[in-house]
Amino acid sequence: MSNASSHPVPLILDVDTGIDDSLALLFAAASADAELVGVTTAAGNVELEHVTRNTLAVLELAGRGEVEVAAGAAAPLCRPLTPTPETHGPEGIGRATLPAPAARQSDRCAAQLIVEQARARPGELTLVALGPLTNVATAVLWEPELPTLLKRLVIMGGTFREAGNTTPVTEWNMTVDPEAAACVLRRFGRDGAPLPLLMGLDVTQKAAILPHHLAELRERAGDVPLVRFVEDSLGFYFDFHERYDGFRGAHVHDPFVVGCVLDPALLSEHVALHVGVELGGEQTAGQTFADWKGNGGEPPNAEVPFGGEGERYIARLLDRLVELAART
Repeated sequence: MSNASSHPVPLILDVDTGIDDSLALLFAAASADAELVGVTTAAGNVELEHVTRNTLAVLELAGRGEVEVAAGAAAPLCRPLTPTPETHGPEGIGRATLPAPAARQSDRCAAQLIVEQARARPGELTLVALGPLTNVATAVLWEPELPTLLKRLVIMGGTFREAGNTTPVTEWNMTVDPEAAACVLRRFGRDGAPLPLLMGLDVTQKAAILPHHLAELRERAGDVPLVRFVEDSLGFYFDFHERYDGFRGAHVHDPFVVGCVLDPALLSEHVALHVGVELGGEQTAGQTFADWKGNGGEPPNAEVPFGGEGERYIARLLDRLVELAART
């Protein structure tokens, strides 16, 4: 069972939408146990213009066009942007198309939204970072007390025991902006602030959506715009995974992270670790490394789970997409 209650979890999602970010937005919009306080966007999978448009359009598809969307970083802190059209398509949503959104982005920038909402609701908000950590780094540099103002920071990023998905040793979000990731991990989890939850490939790859799941979604929800969007975006993602990973399906990293924030029982094998981010090297920039034995003398700065109920989450994702399709 999930931890849904009469008190939804207040969330800010920081995204680089992105196919799996789109599913994360749909899942959050469909979840009665989530209060979607706002969404912030950063360049990553595609350029910021596409990310922000996709985010607004997906929220409108979900019937949540009222959610504030604040655009943020157009590039990493210190490096040029290297988007991945081969993974997510030229505009970030595969072969899917969506109407131009009616809503406009916020007058606030991403870091401003994060900081002002955290100040207004101290100790309440969970910030869920699903893309490069540029906006989070900008926000914590602006407001050094951010780690104690948030209830928690949850990050999709890094890898420890699994091979990388960008270079042999690096995960995508960390590779795009390693300086931002290093900044965030240095500043969170100290002085009594809760340790960030760092969900890397070791756990997020346990959640994979497969062709039979899409067939089930269509059978249960019918030929409606939401289903067509999911099919057309994930179909492109399936092609990528089949070409590069040897299976027809897709790891749905970002929605699984949101699912685990709402239901922590989906995660297990938690380890508190001091985690660093490598900043140099053609193949190693963005590599996350853990001080497993504590030899470095630094206290833990992240909680890293290694076990996850991926299949159980996929069943929940399908249920919520069916429910959302019925009411939009």
